[in-house]
Amino acid sequence: MVSASRPLLLTSLVLFACGESGDGTDGTAAAEASTTAGAPTGGSDGDPTTTGSVPTTGGTTEGGEDVRPNWHQDIAPLVTASCQTCHVPGGIAPFSLMTYDEAKPWAALMAADVEQGLMPPWHALETDVCQPPLPYLHDPRLSDDQKAMFQDWADLGAPQGDPALAAPLPPAPSLDLENPTTSITMATPVDIDKVGNSLDFFHCLSLDPGNAAPVYVDGIQVLAGNPKIVHHVLIYVDAGADSASWPGGVKHNCGGGAGIGNAQLIGGWVPGGMPMVAPAGVSTELPAGARLILNVHYHATGGGPETDSATGLALRWTDAPAEWSTFFTLIGAPGVGESLAGPLQIPAGEEAHVEEYEYVVPNNIPALADVRVWTVLNHMHKVGVDMRVWVEAAGGDTCLLHTPKWDFNWQRSYQYDAPIDQSFRVRAGDRVRLRCVYNNTMSNPGVVEMLAEAGLDAPVDVGLGEGTLDEMCLAGVGVAIKGFSL
Repeated sequence: MVSASRPLLLTSLVLFACGESGDGTDGTAAAEASTTAGAPTGGSDGDPTTTGSVPTTGGTTEGGEDVRPNWHQDIAPLVTASCQTCHVPGGIAPFSLMTYDEAKPWAALMAADVEQGLMPPWHALETDVCQPPLPYLHDPRLSDDQKAMFQDWADLGAPQGDPALAAPLPPAPSLDLENPTTSITMATPVDIDKVGNSLDFFHCLSLDPGNAAPVYVDGIQVLAGNPKIVHHVLIYVDAGADSASWPGGVKHNCGGGAGIGNAQLIGGWVPGGMPMVAPAGVSTELPAGARLILNVHYHATGGGPETDSATGLALRWTDAPAEWSTFFTLIGAPGVGESLAGPLQIPAGEEAHVEEYEYVVPNNIPALADVRVWTVLNHMHKVGVDMRVWVEAAGGDTCLLHTPKWDFNWQRSYQYDAPIDQSFRVRAGDRVRLRCVYNNTMSNPGVVEMLAEAGLDAPVDVGLGEGTLDEMCLAGVGVAIKGFSL
């Protein structure tokens, strides 16, 4: 997804993805708060959730009471909080879950997916080898009781319940940035179509935010012009406005980077991504006259030509800097740090190939500077199956992120749920370690998909690169710094 051939300490804002609550609270907590008042209490009152009673055709018990759990009183609040970032009309999910009639046919599948942890999509897990230092913000995972409620609802035939008794719904997740300062859009359309076996194209768009003086950004929203082909977007600051010379504001086939050598990464987006919002008191500078570069990964549909003419950004900024400045370091392959096993090479047929990298926090950070990690992301391609990032320091090891069920189709960064001055602190000399595991066999569905896209039917050796048949082992670590400017 990204390319870096030189040491990078880059500005960043956080990337959100499907399955989050948009109200600034944990989606699970919002759902629990909405269902507690009307939740079944159990006992001997004939509640089918606790006694196994069978509902009548009308969705009521023999005593005339509504069957529980039902859509209006129990399931709808959970779906609103944890599913409706993606499962809305026109969303990236294959079906909408906005109404009872839309949800009922999928009741059994919903129950199975939430039980297996497939939905809501969330891949940062607590494991035997990873206990993160803080909880993650906007964690949409359901409790065991909530998962059981989905199963009970499906087993009962997905009763609707009485709309007059509907539980209050939490605020639906929003994909729009609150109170944007400005919005900007690409100047020239881009046409995308399959070329031979190639479906992936990287084009860079240069946008002018129009700020005559320095501003300090704390919110970004990517506006995907054509969701059919916009696979992901990386956002860079071009401080010297060098990209203004690109004809029509587009540099075609610019690779996985910014298309120029001195741009700074400030964020990224994948389909379903929510606005990127920095923690309170944290911002990143956008110099006067600077331009913004969008590296857009276009993925052709294979069904004919498509055009993107409306991709752009919504931005929110202030005229004064925040107390903390945010930076982003890309560690591993192809970021900074050293490989512990030589060049990345994954032989065909290996089921549990491991690559490891180490990055030492530089000693140019003064002892009085306060450096806090506030967001972390993992990145591999389709051969990857498991990735972990941790810090080795004088006081012991701290695991930042573990994604043991890696899924290329559900990428996001994970922000810690804590004020910036209480987030995890790093110091000069600390060692950041990465461990990536790959399965380059046909037992890996990602490999099967990758080979099909390339027109192949058997695994091949995979090395470092940006294309379909390449891999990466890359961690993005977002830090905020107080008392020191890099």
